[in-house]
Amino acid sequence: MPSIRFLPSGTTRECHVGQSVFEVGWKSDVGIQSACVGKGTCGLCRVVIESGEESLSKYNDIEEKHLGNLYHLTKLRLSCQAIVVEGAGDITVLVKPKKVRKKR
Repeated sequence: MPSIRFLPSGTTRECHVGQSVFEVGWKSDVGIQSACVGKGTCGLCRVVIESGEESLSKYNDIEEKHLGNLYHLTKLRLSCQAIVVEGAGDITVLVKPKKVRKKR
């Protein structure tokens, strides 16, 4: 069974075909942000695919709307849109830290 490793926490969880990185990460409390709880409308659940991109669904139009078309350079994905595919191997993702606004 494949697994997803979440950095920087190092938490590793088994996953199933059809599950999103968001779903596995949210249940594991690894710090993935979301305002829409995985529906693809807020664009906050960003992760960087460190390894295993072939084990995930293709970058899609929803992601391009929120992140632009530079995936091949940044490896940045919306975790709610990155779905584990048939024949998947292990995946490693870096959870983007929450942006903190400084008070002026």
